[in-house]
Formats: sequence, structure tokens, C-alpha cells
Amino acid sequence: MTATSRCLAVVVSLALLGIPAGLLAQFGPLSSPGRAAQARSQEELDSYLEIVSATDDRVLLQKAKAFIAGFPTSELLGAAYQYQLPAFERLNDFAGMLAAGLKALAADPDSVNTLLELAPAMATRAAGRPDRTKLLAQAESYAHRALEEIAKIRIPRELSMEQWDVRKHQMQSQAHGVLGVVALQRGQSQQAIGEFEMAISLVPKPEGVQFLRLGLALSSAGRKNDAEQKLRRAAELGPEPVRGVATDQLRKLAGGQGAPQ
Repeated sequence: MTATSRCLAVVVSLALLGIPAGLLAQFGPLSSPGRAAQARSQEELDSYLEIVSATDDRVLLQKAKAFIAGFPTSELLGAAYQYQLPAFERLNDFAGMLAAGLKALAADPDSVNTLLELAPAMATRAAGRPDRTKLLAQAESYAHRALEEIAKIRIPRELSMEQWDVRKHQMQSQAHGVLGVVALQRGQSQQAIGEFEMAISLVPKPEGVQFLRLGLALSSAGRKNDAEQKLRRAAELGPEPVRGVATDQLRKLAGGQGAPQ
């Protein structure tokens, strides 16, 4: 097995462990250039709020299904599908997440939240699938679209300029992280390194998983010393699943298994 293949196997294991591909996906309500979606009746609003207030993922999916069936032309349809995405992801139902995400984008093609939910899931779960090439292309496209849409967002009135800069950079960081995962899956180690470094530079407190992915890309490129440094940082930051994977990769590098073949 080559170093790149080992890195891809780790990317898949991160997805199965529930480690997200980026920092965040749901950033709260974001202002877009268009008019905000609204309910047309109190009944429609009440039904939608049942989705928002649901604390159990299966209940949330049921409430969303009922809302979609009861109000098929609602302006809030895209948001209802969007609420399903993290619920399906937490239930490890990628097919359900993918279907809901595509419907959410059909209802609201410029939704940054939807783009940043779908792209990481597609990128991390593409390896080993028959539709791998298509998923990677979609993840890449969605990440680029997210970056374009982030640049258009009006600053929400409840945020200061400093708060908005932090939130904007978090979203940009996640998009660049996705592009890094896509590049790594394609064996483009140098491009992956650049994207992961950009993702880390955009946030004041990078997460362990970001350093883990950068370490994997550096290892794939044959830069053992740099890879060890980033993997140690990943192990320091955690959480435990990241720490375990990083420690395992450090052990393999120490045993001479990290160099490309």
C-alpha cells in the first residue's frame, strides 16, 4: 500500500468516526442578497418551528417530512431540507443526507450552510465508492461555490465587524479544508498541503483534525519531519479519535512506513 493509499484510508476512517471534514457546518442564519424566506400562515410557521425545536434526530426527520408533505411550495422548504442534513449525518445515513442536501440546493442553490454541509461529507466519504469521481467533483464545486457566496453575504445586523470576520473566516476555512481533502483523495499532495495550510491560517484556534489532515498530506508528499510535527500537534489538540489516529500515524512514520513507495 502506498503512502497516498494509507492517507485515503485514514480520511475514510475519520468520516466513520464522526470527525467532521471541517470546523463547522451550521453557522446560524446568514443574510443573502435576496429576501428572507417567510411562512405564509401561522400553521406553516408552527410546523416549521417543530423542526427547529426538535432535539432528537429521528423526531426532527419526522417533523421535517411532515412539513415538506404539508407545505410543498413553502419558501422555507430549503431550510427544512437543510435541517435534515446534520441529523442524517449524526445517524450515519449518507444516502439520506445526500438526498436531502440535493433537494435543499434545488430549493436554495446559493445556501452556504447547505454547501458547507454537503461538500465535507462528499469529500470524506468518496473513497472506495463507485461514484467516487462524481462525489469529489461535486465536493470541489460546492466548496468553490461556498467561497463565492461567502463573499456576497451581507453582515448580519446582530454581529459586529470583528465577529463577522471570525465567522467568515471559519466558513472559508471549512471550504479550503474540503478542497484539501479532495486534492488528497486525488493524490495531489502538494495542492492538498496548500489548502490545509490555508484552512489553518484562517482561524484563530485550529482544531486537531486540521493538523491531522495536514500531517497526512505532508506524509503523502514524503515530508516526514514536517508530517511528524503536525501529527504531534494534532495529538496534543485531540479530541480522542483524532489523538488516536495521529498517534498511530506517528508510530508508522517512526517505523519507516510513511515514505511514498
